[in-house]
Amino acid sequence: MARAPLIQLSDISLTFGGHPIFSDLGFVVQTGDRLSLVGRNGSGKSTLMKVMAGLVEADTGHRVIPPGVSVGYMEQDPDLSQFETLGDFALSSLDVSEHYKVEIAAEGLKFDPDRPVKTASGGERRRAALAK
Repeated sequence: MARAPLIQLSDISLTFGGHPIFSDLGFVVQTGDRLSLVGRNGSGKSTLMKVMAGLVEADTGHRVIPPGVSVGYMEQDPDLSQFETLGDFALSSLDVSEHYKVEIAAEGLKFDPDRPVKTASGGERRRAALAK
């Protein structure tokens, strides 16, 4: 029996300023798959990840995500400058009823949600971004 894909991209093409980033791209990600995306700086890796997450709309092609599946995107260098603490950043997209999730994530990712952003290391900032 065939496994249902977590995400499927078919015939994806995207251009910026008349220059093709990628064209006729397609792939399927299934449960248990492990992926690596390798390429030179500026080759479109982050843009492809944003297409997968639905943050950037492709010029052509289809993105299929089954019901109940969500795709997230974590920026390489998240901007925390508007927040006092790592927890404030991690909570920023959650409804009040879901704030407990940050405490659980903070424990698992080993970061202190009360740590001021100004004194947080790069690793702590990334762990807060993962929690978000």
